Amino acid sequence: MIVSWVDSANAANCPFPLNNLPCGVFTSSDGARHCGMAIGDRIIDLTALEGAAVIALDGGPLLDQPDWSRLMAAGPAVWASLREQITALLQHGSQRRKLVEPHLTVISGAKLHLPFKVAEYTDFYAGRHHAFNVGTM
Repeated sequence: MIVSWVDSANAANCPFPLNNLPCGVFTSSDGARHCGMAIGDRIIDLTALEGAAVIALDGGPLLDQPDWSRLMAAGPAVWASLREQITALLQHGSQRRKLVEPHLTVISGAKLHLPFKVAEYTDFYAGRHHAFNVGTM
């Protein structure tokens, strides 16, 4: 497990350690929707970090939207770059901790939203074989 300076992320039962940074959208203190990642019992505000030039992404800005659609369209190389940058920022001993700390929000006090617009839906239950298999369980 990668050790973080965010203490709650290092707990044995933590669902969001530095090795697992789920993406989401939350309403920030300014009332706007921001892109973020969970780390321990906090959310790191990626919209604010990109706006402050703490992180930089090819083709950016990509996180100044109320969802992750633009970043998802940028592709795997950009996704990997984002994860690498965030991991480095949150890792124990990071020299940039002071730049990041103001952009952490307590998860329990945040309003969460869907991270992207759902454009399509596939109902696998509509298939005859799948319906039969489910029915025999």
